[in-house]
Amino acid sequence: MATTRETVERFYAELVNDQRFELFDELLTPDAVTHGDVDQPARDAFVGADRIVRSAFSDAALHIDDVLVDGDKAAVRWTLTGTHDGDFHGTPPTGTSISVRATAVLRLRAGRIAELWQVIDVHSLLSQLAA
Repeated sequence: MATTRETVERFYAELVNDQRFELFDELLTPDAVTHGDVDQPARDAFVGADRIVRSAFSDAALHIDDVLVDGDKAAVRWTLTGTHDGDFHGTPPTGTSISVRATAVLRLRAGRIAELWQVIDVHSLLSQLAA
């Protein structure tokens, strides 16, 4: 079985960046949930967010800045970069290069991601698009 760090790094590298959605079953539990304003199935949340991000920033790439592991939990600090070349929530393409930071906490169960909490600096993103 992969370590917590290996699973988290694969999630971001292969599923998020490479869009290898066939890895959902390998990396996430069937009942994985993303916690936020509204808790929702992690797969649905991820696919919806990916669609929004890729349509507005076609060259989007997520870079892991830090991973801290404590047993079955991991804290991840990541940065998303890309070029605003598509509509983003009503904001037409600006050609602006963006860099957005986030922090995530993931809990694994039996070697797969079961829960995910993320705080994304949306204010910074919107400020960059308005500049």
